[in-house]
Amino acid sequence: MGFFLPYSHLEHLKSYKYQSEDRSLVTKYVLKPFWIQFAQIFPIWMAPNVVTLSGLFFVIVNLLTVFYYDPLLESDLPSWAYYSFALGLFLYQTFDACDGLHARRTGQSGPLGELFDHCCDALNTTLSGLVFASVIGTGYGWGLIIVQFATLANFYLSTWEEYHTHTLFLSEVSGPVEGILGLVFAFIATGWFGPDFWKAELFVLDLGFIGVGQIDVDVTLFVFTLCAVGLYFNIHSAARNVANYYKDSAKSNEAYTGILPFFIYYASVFGWLAYNPEIIYTCPLPFILTIGLTMAFSVGRIIIGHLTKQEFPWSNPSSYIPLVQFVVYNLLTLGLGYDGVSITKDLIWTGFGLSLGFYMLFILEIIFEITQYLDIYTLSIKHPKKFD
Repeated sequence: MGFFLPYSHLEHLKSYKYQSEDRSLVTKYVLKPFWIQFAQIFPIWMAPNVVTLSGLFFVIVNLLTVFYYDPLLESDLPSWAYYSFALGLFLYQTFDACDGLHARRTGQSGPLGELFDHCCDALNTTLSGLVFASVIGTGYGWGLIIVQFATLANFYLSTWEEYHTHTLFLSEVSGPVEGILGLVFAFIATGWFGPDFWKAELFVLDLGFIGVGQIDVDVTLFVFTLCAVGLYFNIHSAARNVANYYKDSAKSNEAYTGILPFFIYYASVFGWLAYNPEIIYTCPLPFILTIGLTMAFSVGRIIIGHLTKQEFPWSNPSSYIPLVQFVVYNLLTLGLGYDGVSITKDLIWTGFGLSLGFYMLFILEIIFEITQYLDIYTLSIKHPKKFD
């Protein structure tokens, strides 16, 4: 096909070399020794991509548990469910870290593995966000939208940074390490103390000097504030790393424009949702999943651009879905008099179907092109490593 991966860029796959820099002390002294030992449980004949997908399976089990017990993301769950969320997310992190170790152990490291890893991480960002929303009882609302925005912003920026620097940077405190561990401990605390743990008041913040008054800071608000601070520092860290790589203000400024597509897309999401709040009440789940699939598509294209030295992808078909939905909605309701609620449902579900279809086309094309060019299999090992 050659649409997302032109034939002229396939040759760059053979020069692929994974580079990363993890500054986390938790990784260095605690997790990495554990991962090295844990990776030994995977048999030599198992493909590394199977390890990656198996890790995502634990997140899907968490999500299915949420949908069974708390489809509206606002009810209390059995205490064992919170412990299972902690275990599932920890196993996801462990498998996600061990797939690379297993790939090197079996001699199967390659660009397809990095693509698989990033695609699963991108999906996990939205799926685990839904689990987290159930744990804190926020329901389908602006709180969930903001949580998803923050986590996707972190992931997009990390991928944008890797595209330009050719290195995956994990700072002293990062989402894939400390962020996930923080969620694991939060889930355990919820199972131990109960869901009211998130409503416990920590302190009162007096902002009378700026005319706001007093704010009761509970655990939920405190965690959200920490996430906002973390997002700020991650943005600053990513921008600094890109600037240090180019060492030229003109090139750095040109690279910074690659952040704009994310915020332009989200501006259309926020605008569409503010204009038609009925979305939250009638079909919030497909709306959330559409955003997640769109951003997974975006970061997937950035990774492919990085692996095959393509131009930075400024847009993809899914990113126009909110704008098209806005136009069609007004045309059908204001112009032709159709019922707004039914049109909203139809448009949101259609958007979800389109985003899923676009993403699957992208994944299938990339897998086909890479496996054919490198003569490898996706979920099995075609050329086993020879051990002495």
